[in-house]
Amino acid sequence: MNILIVEDDLIIAKHLQYLLNGFGYDANDVATDYSSAVELLNSKVFHLAVLDISINGYQTGIDLAHYIRENFKIPFLFLSSHEDIAIVNAALQASPHAFLQKPCQKITVYTAVKLALTNYRLAALAGESNQEEKQDSTVIKDALFIKEKHMFTKILLADILYIRSDDNYLELHTKKKKYTIRETLKNMLQQLPPNYFFRVHKSFIINLNAITSINYIHVMINDIEIPITNDNRNELLSRVKTFS
Repeated sequence: MNILIVEDDLIIAKHLQYLLNGFGYDANDVATDYSSAVELLNSKVFHLAVLDISINGYQTGIDLAHYIRENFKIPFLFLSSHEDIAIVNAALQASPHAFLQKPCQKITVYTAVKLALTNYRLAALAGESNQEEKQDSTVIKDALFIKEKHMFTKILLADILYIRSDDNYLELHTKKKKYTIRETLKNMLQQLPPNYFFRVHKSFIINLNAITSINYIHVMINDIEIPITNDNRNELLSRVKTFS
């Protein structure tokens, strides 16, 4: 599990890395400000973020927490030495999954990480339950409609083999042809059923039912090689039945 540390005090950051790696996590990435943290978040898959409230620059760890909530579905916890109630209340408005007070001790770090992961899972389950209780206004759930010239063409989700991102455009590769639309991969992923579609790389979503084989660096769909990151490969293998 990859953990991002956002902390501008490198001594504290190194101490956190030592503790987290000792627990069996991969805490090899450290950012010292908002911009470098955003760059890391957009270049690699993380499963948890540890955010210092006060970091270099005018944008704080609280600003970064809101960015994570809006753009990534991962838990985060705040790291702070603040005793200012106003600052703590501002941090709580971002709804962190846990809070870790400096100086960091081994047991408190371990507890905060476990608590953040547990709270995140519980919140996700509660959200799924609430969604099921709401009336679903989508009439056709097994298809997308893609605009071609002056018409919308129906594409069955089952016919989509994979989706490739090219900046703000997507290529939808189906069994019969390729469609190009103006959309982001992130937004498209939110429209697809997670039981059937999986993001294997920052530029690719695949239909799980279309996979023909998997190796260490690629997913094969027929004769097409699609790159897969190591973390995504491990998660993908946990979702399919494998035998050796």
